[in-house]
Amino acid sequence: MIKINLLPREKRPKRGEIKAPRTVSIVVALLAVAGMAGYWLFVKWDIQRLRTSIAVTQSEVAVNRQSAQAVEQYARKKQQLGERLALVQRLATHQDRPVRLLDGLSEALPDGGWLTSISKSSGTLTIQGYASSHFVVAELMLALQRMTRLVTNVELSFSELELYEGRPVERFEILATLSG
Repeated sequence: MIKINLLPREKRPKRGEIKAPRTVSIVVALLAVAGMAGYWLFVKWDIQRLRTSIAVTQSEVAVNRQSAQAVEQYARKKQQLGERLALVQRLATHQDRPVRLLDGLSEALPDGGWLTSISKSSGTLTIQGYASSHFVVAELMLALQRMTRLVTNVELSFSELELYEGRPVERFEILATLSG
């Protein structure tokens, strides 16, 4: 038997009909919740990655700070060693001068003369001693003048006759300007 529905189209019951507006809103809501959950997971993962990066950077900063301190300590030690080396070199260059001066004085001192004191004050060398005669003092002054690399100007400060152990001797003082 054939059935024909003569009702108008609007009033006909539809079989298995799904109401579209409700389903779409549910699907959109589920997609929105899934999107927010996914974004939340992404942000959580990004925060964890950034925290790890911060920890790594802080450890690198600590290592670099130690390296910087080591470099600063090295620079201070290098500067101190440089200063010490300069001091040693300066002392070494000036050390041989007193030795050469004393050696020259011992060679310049003629027989019949002896020294009682030698002092240096602001570039002036003061030599005091005794001599058996004026000639010995004059020979010493001439010998000192020949030491041109060490002494530039030789002057007799005083010379006077004294008795030393019952014998007459000349007590003298010679001033010499040191070169350099």
